[in-house]
This record gives sequence, structure tokens and C-alpha cells, in this order.
Amino acid sequence: MANREAARRSAGTATVLDVLLRWAWIRRRTPAQDIEDFRNGQPLQVVGFTKSIGGVSVTSVGRGKQIARLRQGYLRLAAGEAPVWSDRRGGRSAILKSPFGLKLTGDKVSMAPKFERYELVTADGTYDLAVPKKDAELVRHVFGLAQR
Repeated sequence: MANREAARRSAGTATVLDVLLRWAWIRRRTPAQDIEDFRNGQPLQVVGFTKSIGGVSVTSVGRGKQIARLRQGYLRLAAGEAPVWSDRRGGRSAILKSPFGLKLTGDKVSMAPKFERYELVTADGTYDLAVPKKDAELVRHVFGLAQR
């Protein structure tokens, strides 16, 4: 992984500095520019949430019951490379293998209204994935290319 080109944050993956710049009317990149950059070979990093990519992490909720915990991480997208999921915390990561299928579920992401939830089908299984609405076009573009 050390030899790979550093990934740039996508338009929907905003930091505190990006929010401050937006408040100052300084524009950031757009989703259309992200797609063009991807086509030109720029790796991109998309923030997201999942319960299942890289294995399920459970949390005890009392009385012996456990639920799958929603984990934050990053999806690295680069032309000619398999997409890679990396958890923000912990050492979990997963290389996603084609063929891909991506379907919008319409389910809301609690505490994250600017995210959309998808069902991602890969060669290894079916996973849940939530990405910023602003990055949805990029994610659909990347996983759509992989299907061809």
C-alpha cells in the first residue's frame, strides 16, 4: 500500500476546514470534478459507514443481546485497482472484488441525514454501505464501471 498514490478526499468527504471554507464562500470541488479526476487516474477517498464490510463488530445491548455496530471508514477508489474499505479505527480493511452490484436501499442513516444507504454486492458477499449523498454519483460511477 505504501507505493500507491495518495488519495484525495472526495467532494462529500468534508473536514472541519472544508466547512469553514464553505462558510467563507470558498468553493470546494464538485462531484462532477471528482468523476473527471477519477477518469484521469486520481485516487479518491470517500468517507462512509458500514456494519458488514471487513466483518461484523457487535455491541452488547444488555440481557445477552447483541447488535451489529455501525463503523466509520473510508473507501479508496482508484482506476484500475480494486476498491478498498478501511475502518477509521482499528485494523479492519477489505479489498472488494468484482463483479459489483449497487442498489440504493432508501433506508435512512441514523444521525447522518446527508448520507445514503446502499446494498453492495461483491464476489465475496453482500454488504451495507452508507456514503455522503454528494458522493453517490461517484460511487455509482465507479461500481458501474467495474460491472462492464
